[in-house]
Formats: sequence, C-alpha cells, structure tokens
Amino acid sequence: MLNHTKSASLVAWLIVCLPAVSTYGVDRSSIVAWWRFDEETREAAQDSVTAQNDAVVGRGSRVPGVSGSALCLDGFTTRVVRNADEAPDLASGFTIEAWIAVRAYPWGWCPIASQRVGQEAGWFLGVDAGGHLGLQAAVDGKWTICTSASRLPTLKWMHVCGSFDSESGLFLHVNGEPVGVTNCSGPLRVAEDVDMLLGRNHVPEPAMFETNQLRVHYSLDGLLDEVKIHNRPLSHGDIRMAYSRSLPVDAPPLTHSRLPSGPPSEGLFGAFYERLEYHPAWDAQWRGSGPDVVVAFDKGPFRFVCWRGISYAPCWITEKGNWFTNEFMERGVDRANRGCTESMSDKRAEFSHAKILENNDARAVVYWRHSPVDIYYQKPFVDEETGWGDWAEEYHTIYPDGVAVRRVVMYSNDFKQWHEWCQSIEPLHPGQRPEDVLDARRIVSLANMDGEARDYGWPEGAKAYKHPTFSGASIQITFLRSKFNPFLILDDRHGINDVGGQGPAITLVGGEGWSEYSPFPWRNHWPVTQVPIIGRHAVAADRPSHTYTATQHSAAYATSDHSMTKVMLCGMTEYQKAAKLLPLARSWLRAPQAQCLSKSWRLDEYDMTERAYLVDAIDGKERDSLILQFDATDSSPLVNPAIVVKGWGRRPGNLKIDDRIVPEGPKFRCGYRRALSTTDLIVWLELQATHVTRVEMTAAP
Repeated sequence: MLNHTKSASLVAWLIVCLPAVSTYGVDRSSIVAWWRFDEETREAAQDSVTAQNDAVVGRGSRVPGVSGSALCLDGFTTRVVRNADEAPDLASGFTIEAWIAVRAYPWGWCPIASQRVGQEAGWFLGVDAGGHLGLQAAVDGKWTICTSASRLPTLKWMHVCGSFDSESGLFLHVNGEPVGVTNCSGPLRVAEDVDMLLGRNHVPEPAMFETNQLRVHYSLDGLLDEVKIHNRPLSHGDIRMAYSRSLPVDAPPLTHSRLPSGPPSEGLFGAFYERLEYHPAWDAQWRGSGPDVVVAFDKGPFRFVCWRGISYAPCWITEKGNWFTNEFMERGVDRANRGCTESMSDKRAEFSHAKILENNDARAVVYWRHSPVDIYYQKPFVDEETGWGDWAEEYHTIYPDGVAVRRVVMYSNDFKQWHEWCQSIEPLHPGQRPEDVLDARRIVSLANMDGEARDYGWPEGAKAYKHPTFSGASIQITFLRSKFNPFLILDDRHGINDVGGQGPAITLVGGEGWSEYSPFPWRNHWPVTQVPIIGRHAVAADRPSHTYTATQHSAAYATSDHSMTKVMLCGMTEYQKAAKLLPLARSWLRAPQAQCLSKSWRLDEYDMTERAYLVDAIDGKERDSLILQFDATDSSPLVNPAIVVKGWGRRPGNLKIDDRIVPEGPKFRCGYRRALSTTDLIVWLELQATHVTRVEMTAAP
C-alpha cells in the first residue's frame, strides 16, 4: 500500500502536473456519466449522459438539492448501482466530482463513487469515519491512497473532486481548492465484473475507531447530488470553474436530530405511551409500531423516558434536554471478543421492552425487562438444561416530586462472575460533546449518611489518573449544566456485593486517555446505532454518543439461588450539594416509625422498594377512618411520604394533617389501583416533618 499526502504548495504542484486552465471552461465531452437525481421515482437514478436508469437500492429519498433534487441516503442501505458491464472505462485517467452534504460521518471508508475489488483493483472516492475526503486506486500494482488533511464539515454543501492522472498521481479538491495530492505514475488496474456503486461500500468494512474491528455494511448519511464522472483528469482551473458555476442557492435540508422525549406537557403528571420519532431514515428501518414510555411531571420541567432507540433503558432528561441513565445489568463473559453483554448491545431491542404497570395522580410505576445480550445476540451464562440465560427486570415507582425508587432484579446462573448494575451514563445528542454537558471543574457532588461531602471535578489536562473512590458514599448529584440535575441515593447497608464489606461506595471515572478529541470518555456505539459494533471512540459530535462519570456499588437488597435484587432512590433535584439530600435519604433509609390508631386498619410495613407505608384492612371490621401517627425526627424525617391502602375501594378521601384539613390537590394526591378483587388507594403527600405527625383519612360521604 502507498499513502503519500502532501499539504504544501498544492496549487503549484497541480499547475505543473495537470493540464493548463481551460479558457472556455470544462469540456463537457469528457463527461461519461452524470447523475442529477431529479427523477420523480425513488427506485431509479438516470444518467443524463447515456439516458440509462440505474437502480436506487435501499431507503433513499429525494429532497431539494444543489440543483433540482438530491438523493438523501439513510446511512445504512442506500446506494445507486451501475452494472459492471455498463460502467465507464476510466483506465486512462478520470475525474469524479459531486456535491455532498454529510449529516454523520460513516463508520469507516464509504464511497461517494467506487468500482473496486478490495485493494487489488479499481478506484474509490469517498469519506472516512473522521470526515476526511479520500481517493484510492490500484496504480501500477499498488493500492495508492490520497487523503485530505482536514475533515469535511457536517450539514453543509461541499463540492468534492478526485482526479487520477497516470503520469502524475491522485488529486483531491474541495470547493474548488486543492486539499491533497499523492504523486505516483503507472496504469490503473481496472476492476472487472464488479458493479459501480454510489453511496455504499461493496462489502462489509471495518468500523474505524471500533475496539474490535468488526466488518459492517453502511452507506453515506447525508445528501448526494450532481455526481459527474469524466474520462480524463481535469485541470485545477477546470475544477475551480466547475465549482463556481454550480453553487447551491440554499443550505441543505439537513439537521442533527435530537433524542426524543415527547411533546410539551405543562402542568401534567403521569406515565404515557408515546411513539417517539427520531429521524425518518432511522424510523423507517425500525420493525414494529409499538409505543415508548414517557413520564411527565408538573413540579419540574424534566422527564423520565424509556425509548426504543436506547433499548428502552430508563433515562432522566433535564429541562435543557440533557439525558442521564443509571445504567443496567452488565456482564462480561468474553469481553475481548464479544464485548460486554448488556442492553446497550441489543441494538434492535429484541430482548427489551417497557410497560406502564400503574398510572394515577399519586404515582406511576414503569416496568422494564431485558436480557444483557452481546452484539451477536447471545445471552450470558446459559443453563444447558433449561436454556435460560441472564435476564433483568426493573421497577421504577415514580412520584410527583420527581423521585423514584429503582428496584433491579437480576437473574443469573452465575453471580460469582463480574457484573455491574449502576453507572452514571450521559447519552448525548448529535452535535453535543461531553464538555457541552459536563463541567470539568465540578462533575459530581457526593455525600455519606453522616453528612461528610466531597465535590469532584476533572483535573485540568488530565489524561490518566487513578479512579478516585469515596467509600461509604451513598448520595450523588451529577451536574449536567442544568437547573435540575439527576441524583441517586444508594442502600447503605453492609452485605453481599458491596465493596469489601464496607457498605456503599461511588467510584469516579478516571483519566484513561479515552480520546484525543475530548478530555472525557466519549463513545458512539450507543445509543441509536444499528450497526453491530462493540465499542467505538467518538472523533466528532456527528452522531448520538455517550460519556460516563461514576460507578456505584451497594449491598444486595435480597438474593435467591438465581437472583439478586438491588434498590436505589433516583430522580431530579435543584440542589447543588449532595448533603442537601440527607433528609430525603434518611426518610427512605431510616423511615420514621409509624403506628395505626384505627380499629379496622393495620399497618403492615414501610416498603422501601415502593417508598411507601403499606396499610391493609382488618377482615370483619367496619371501615372507620384511617389514622396514622408518624414518629418523625431529625434522623428519621418525613419527606413527601406515600401511603398504599389496600382494599380502600374507589372512595374519595378527606385528609387532615395534625387536625389541619388539606384539600385534594397539588399537596395531597390520590390515585386508585384496580385489581380483579379489590381497589387500592394510593396517597402521596407533599409534607416534610421532623416531629410526631398525625395523618387522618376519612372516606367522603
């Protein structure tokens, strides 16, 4: 392979090596193929030189172009196919010019136009995963490459041109200016019996910057227009004139799509099924019309979303539209070859779905079930006798104050092997870099249950430093340059699967030289990605990506022979210091003792997996008022408690708190949970107390 790219004195080099500037412009007699994409049909593209119709394969569409229409390629399947026996003869030299507008850089080298057999024969003009323009050809028995030093911008029309002269070499131009030259000489070895393609690679190619170098099929993601092939190398002057005479009038109809979180819903709390659309080309390839899940809040402009493009992993979205997730069950069976097994690898959500189990004015319960497969869709630790591998389910019990209990039940035949269940991950929109969401000076605030607190940032200029760990930390706020930011509170008990028997711990991301393009970890193999790649470093903010900030450890809430349950509190907060969440943490982990003062009701327990006090009816007793007394203190405060009254029926209730009547409304919310044999009452109160507090519920007449 030969690869010589010279950046200095390109104009002088081109003037010497290429024919003189034409005084009359480009000689159109040299054009042997010209695709304008102005046809009304989507299935064909006419070569205006030969009047031949070439097949447009895949999910391409027509949009306004540089002149008339352009071909919009979906990034996955779209290509134009010219049969091998009808492809132009370019053995003596050629120039290929086109107008392109890139939405996202391809996963690896992807052709604008190509007719090649590997690196043995033919030619290729295309764009690489870093956005560089390249011309490649089999010259004098060697595969020779010419690559531009700078990358093409996204979302802009760019005139690109590649020329081959058998006496002087390969040449690249962008917008009429030279950007690359590789000097070589010799004949072009023609690729016979191979179709010429516009827009997509011939065979699966390695995904550049991907850790395992899997080979995948992909097309350009963007627009292609006015593709011309000349059977001779054009001069520098001709190329500049071709550019200046065909300037686009309008900007390309391209935008970076944002990860969807649903339509506006001011003053509304509850869980809703919504079909969240991302981008027409991406949506068109999805199989199934089922909805996604959105939880909206009336007490804050934030969201809770389970979307198929993120394999339904539950995410919190700030008022600025910044995303955050607490991760999912992750295993590592053969990480060198298969990567981690996790829902992140389930690109098509084949083993993942979300449901709304409960939805009323007092709370919503969202259920997510998934299997942590690898990118080959193999499950880890499969039992040979039963065929069952690892699965996980999560229950998110969500209240109007933006606080949720996350209960994760992980099923496996082998918990002795490495696993992970909680990590602070920030999905990023196209156009976002990690530093657009994270402030290196202050990334997280941590605290333990004794009130000891620490804030962490990212050392300036750090590329490698040890992961700092705050042992005993159970409270975390992650700052996403928003007014409302995600928080979490861990179960602080000691027990199985905590860190060295010392209880909870939070480990911050370390500087590991992740990327030369960002000081933070930055990868784009997830979300949205449909190609089967394990892990890929991002080099530009051209497509959805993600970063991460911390990993959490805590004891199991419960275990069985084949399952492990973990619980945590999570949600959104305006607080800027983790210690400010101590009252909430204590109200959940050190819930006040309570007693029932009614004759016909009994208090079962405080259930931290629901963040609720459970009350049940006493059989045979006539239902009287429900009176609960909470022995709240500074160390066991009441903070927005919930009460589940089993068998209450669908009867509105009147509420008194310490003999003060509280009308049903924003601070006193009732919901009803119906079952086949009973109807339960769900009560949520906006109430903070550190003293003995009496709550009385009476059925309305």
